[in-house]
Order: sequence, then C-alpha cells, then structure tokens
Amino acid sequence: MTTPQAPRPNPNDNDSHLVYIPAIIFLVISPVVVALRVWARLRQGGKMGADDWTAMAALIFAILTSVFLMTCCHYGMGRHFLYIEHQNQIETLKYLYMSQVTYKAAINLTKCSILLLYLRLFEIVRWIRWTCRGLLACVIIYCISSMVATIFQCNPVVKAFDKAQKGTCINLATFWFANAGFSIATDVIILLLPMPLVYQLEVPRPQKIALMAVFAIGVFVVITSCLRVTTLDVFATSSDNTYDIANVMWTIIEPNVAILCACLPTLRQLVVKLFPALGSKNSANRYGTPGYDSNGYGSKSRGSRGTGGRSQIPLADEWVEPGAKSNGIHMATIRRNNSSAGSEDSILAGGQNDANNGIKRTVEYSIQYSEKK
Repeated sequence: MTTPQAPRPNPNDNDSHLVYIPAIIFLVISPVVVALRVWARLRQGGKMGADDWTAMAALIFAILTSVFLMTCCHYGMGRHFLYIEHQNQIETLKYLYMSQVTYKAAINLTKCSILLLYLRLFEIVRWIRWTCRGLLACVIIYCISSMVATIFQCNPVVKAFDKAQKGTCINLATFWFANAGFSIATDVIILLLPMPLVYQLEVPRPQKIALMAVFAIGVFVVITSCLRVTTLDVFATSSDNTYDIANVMWTIIEPNVAILCACLPTLRQLVVKLFPALGSKNSANRYGTPGYDSNGYGSKSRGSRGTGGRSQIPLADEWVEPGAKSNGIHMATIRRNNSSAGSEDSILAGGQNDANNGIKRTVEYSIQYSEKK
C-alpha cells in the first residue's frame, strides 16, 4: 500500500497580517510612550538618567526588529516556503536572522532600564542596591553572549539564512528555549523586587496600591514571554517556517510590551492627571488626622509614642548606610522636627526639587545617639 500524500498547501495562503498589524501598532505607541517618559522627566527641570537612555536604546532595537520582520513579509514571510522564489527565500531568512539579534538587544536593554530605574529610586536601600547591580551584570553579560551566539549560530555565518550552504548550526530549538527561560526568570525577579519596599512606604493605602499596581504591570511582560514560548517549538522545527509565524508575532509584541511597562512608573504625574484619585490629594479627608501630614502622607512612624513626634524606630541594617553600626554607635532615638518647612514628599516625580527623580521623602530630624553598651 502506498501512503497517501499530504495535500499541497494553498498558494494563496498569507498570514503576513500577523506581523504587519502588531508592528504598525507598536511603531506608533512605543515611541509616543518613550517620548512621554522623556517629557515627564524634563518638564520640571529633571535630568535624564541612565535608565532613560537605556529605554531609548531598547526602543531603537525594538523598532529595528519590527522593521526587519516587516521586510521579511515584503520578501514572502507569511506565505508557504514552497511558493517563495529562491532568492526571496534567502532575503526573508536573512532579515529574520537580523531580527533575532535586535530582539535580544531590545529585550535585555529593557531589563537594564528597569533595573537602573530601581537603582535611581531605591539606591539608599543596601540589599536592593546590590541585588540590582548583580542582576544588571547578569543581564548585560547574557545580552552580549546571546547576541554573539545568535550571530555565529552557524558556521559559516551565511548558512543561517542560506540553507543550501555547507556547514553546521547549533540546535536552535534548545538555544531559543534557554533564552526564553532566562528571560522569564529575570522578568519574574524584576517584577517582585520592588514590592517589599513599596509596601513599606508610609503613604495612604490607595496611593500604595496604585504604586504597587504600576510596578506590577510588568506581569504583562511575563505573560507575553510565556505565550511566545508556546510557539517556539513549532517555529524551530517547522519545514514551513515562513508560514508558521505565530512566534514572529510574539517576537514583536514582547519587547514592545516590556518597553511600555518600563516607562509607566516614570509617567506617574501623567497618570495622576488622567486619574486624579490615584494622587496624594485623594486623601484630603485624612489631612489633619493624627498620623498624616498636610500632604496626605503618613507622618507617624510605627512604634511612635505620644503626640510630640518622638519615635523609637528600629532601623534595619539595609536602611542604614554602610558603617553606621561599625563605630559602636547605636541610633536610639529619632525626634522629628515639627516644622513643615524642612519636609519634601515626592513619589516617582520628575520635578526640580527631585534631583534623583526617585521615591524620596526628606524630613528634618534631630538625632540623639547613645553609646552601644
């Protein structure tokens, strides 16, 4: 008995819209959001930081990824490989190969941007400072090594997009799954990293929830990364990978969603203008209430006693600058100055008074020291 042959694919099939639609949408949205980030940073005399420049670099690579993949569609991606002319097959695979390099640069630069933002916001906290620096080093090293591995995935290099060439290539499915595993793991760590600090902020509950929601929006990056993983095996093993392009669609979506999530925490002022209930003034009913200052922020610390502002504050080691305890000095009592002139509250703002553009609360204190027995 002869095995029945599989039916020939329809030559009119074309799924290029899976690339064009998300690419065009994000070519509009992503630059606008990054421009708003820069505007929010500079509008009141703030300064551009390393996190902003890194976000702009990530945007450039994300745009290049979209442009390369749309160029693939121009040469035939979205159609069945069988019906694409040989020279167009080579051009399609060449731009697909280039998009793999820019994709890795975009996704890892976005992670760097978020970690640099954390360093800007929470640099005073020792444990998060060193955690961010360690993660930053890992992401940079992985970014460089994965881009090099992508460029030299075949020997000779030309075999990556011209399969007729003699040579060898690495196992792409294994490489892509390893890359996705690293990406998802770091996304989860970066997502959870600031939550303990935001939870401990002495601000009204609605504002605390709003801030946690802004940082937690990074969960969408994790979701898109997971959805992309589900398409990797098909794309890596398909003999018709110019038509089976669901993975290509997620390759456009993932870095752009990451860029949007990286920019949202710096757009708090704009968000508050659009949704005033998320601002500190929504707690006007708390003004004058014990435990809150004139800005609606919590002014009474845990463990406070009496109404004179005298507080016993057990400071954790990570909140104290290095060397604070090495001299045998114990910070026993902190007395808050009742004058509001020395108080400044700023959360994710970008104003003139916020040199670091971070979460900051500056209050005048008089500090009494006692020798540690």
